[in-house]
Amino acid sequence: MFNFSSDGQLVLAIIVSVANTVVLLFCSLRLLHIFQLSGYKERNFFVWLVDRKSKFFIRLFAFSVLSFGGMFVTNILFHQIPYVEYWSYIGMIFYFWLAIVYIDNAQRTPVKVSLKFTARIKRLVVLLTLVLFVLSYITIWLGSMQTYIRFSLIAVLPMLLPFILLACNYLLWPYEASVRAGFMAKAQRKLRRPEYANLIRIGITGSWGKTSCKNILAKMLSYKYSVVASPSSFNTPLGLTKTVNKHLDGHDLMIFEMGARYAGDIRYLCRLFKPTYGILTGIGPQHIDTMRTIDVIKRTKSDLVRSLPKDVGLAVINGDNEKCREVFAELDLKDKFLSSINKIKDAAAWVDDLSVSQDGCTFKLHIRDLEVVSCTTKLLGRHNIENILMCAIMANKLGVTPEQIAEAVAELEPTPHRLELVKASNGILILDDSYNASAGGTAAALEVLALFKGQKVVMTPGLVEMGTRAEEENFKFGARVAKVADKVIIVNEVNKQAIHDGLLSQKFKEENIFFAKTLNDAKQIYGEILKPGDVLLIENDLPDNYS
Repeated sequence: MFNFSSDGQLVLAIIVSVANTVVLLFCSLRLLHIFQLSGYKERNFFVWLVDRKSKFFIRLFAFSVLSFGGMFVTNILFHQIPYVEYWSYIGMIFYFWLAIVYIDNAQRTPVKVSLKFTARIKRLVVLLTLVLFVLSYITIWLGSMQTYIRFSLIAVLPMLLPFILLACNYLLWPYEASVRAGFMAKAQRKLRRPEYANLIRIGITGSWGKTSCKNILAKMLSYKYSVVASPSSFNTPLGLTKTVNKHLDGHDLMIFEMGARYAGDIRYLCRLFKPTYGILTGIGPQHIDTMRTIDVIKRTKSDLVRSLPKDVGLAVINGDNEKCREVFAELDLKDKFLSSINKIKDAAAWVDDLSVSQDGCTFKLHIRDLEVVSCTTKLLGRHNIENILMCAIMANKLGVTPEQIAEAVAELEPTPHRLELVKASNGILILDDSYNASAGGTAAALEVLALFKGQKVVMTPGLVEMGTRAEEENFKFGARVAKVADKVIIVNEVNKQAIHDGLLSQKFKEENIFFAKTLNDAKQIYGEILKPGDVLLIENDLPDNYS
């Protein structure tokens, strides 16, 4: 038996516990990364963990079983030799060797977005370190009571890491909740200051186009107001809270991009930030895995315009989207406006003489009862004209003239990674749409791709967050791709079969379909098949928790 009453052996137990804690922390880095990408949501984390395609837990389980077996067998072989507890270290060498192999393999796995050591992650790591040390010490103590076990029990800990991590997160939950509440209270106090009593607050939501609309609207409104908008894709309660606390500084107009993964998310954001104006960009099956039905998505997204004050609220809704038109018809709000490229009935703004090319778009902008202005933009695709129309109505209602709107349209730059045209030095054109993951957005991207000459190659992992409709939506996506692309690179295993079947349903040639397990594999493939003058559409780029 391992004698804990002996100072020397007690020190050895502590040293082994420390070493094991360090090893387990390195083994936990991938788990911490995925937990962060999952928004610290247990459900999202478990979806990734149990996904057979990720094989992560299988590797952890194999690491634990092999290590336990190696140490257990070693203990049996040497149990009659004097100073057996020291011979047990031979088995531990095998355990730590396997750990190094596992960690090295995990570190070599390419990631798109690295783990960010935020204050929350640092707190979680500190608690995880303490818990892992205590558990390591306890398993050594328990194992010391059984001749054949000894150190073997510490090999059980790697496969328990996901659950230990979640337990630590639960222990920290009260503190994290208080931190979030403190940030939000600070933002609310700031918004109640006298200098922000007349702050114009505009919310933007929808299944797609939120970030692009936010950037377009901010440009138009900058002709009349001092504008602050949530940066990048900040669209959660904490992201918008951070925007208020760090970026609102004497401005007289603020634009909130509002995202939702669950029913009630938009309603909660509206209670926090109380927008008076709202834009609804579109309603589609994005996030159907968490909201279950399109009707729930419609209800959730329309919470923005239904939360606007009836006396002074103003809503702009995309009339080119069927579900949005339903919301418009149901909305009990005096100032509500429809936009439509095709000038549907009741449209407050529309276009004619629209010309769409690989260099951008030109059109004549009509805003009801105002003069017509000619517009030119570098933005690609009809969907961006939809975005411009919605923003033009809102900007005009807030005092920006049609001429100023046209000037702003001419100065618009593509939102990074959202159908952004990049001209590579080798003559290859890249349509970077890697931040787009919606069915409507992919259809728009393919429409733009069709405008280009040369060989057209699509690289994609397909659509995610589609729940039970994943196979159906990715089959349809594959069928749409087949009508435009010459070659297709399907990345990852997640939607591989559905996209493949969709392509073949349109008589797409099998020899023009390529499969890549990782993004690096895909790069090698398109590096071999692309030549100057060709166009590569990067359609969606799965985050690491979907890889």
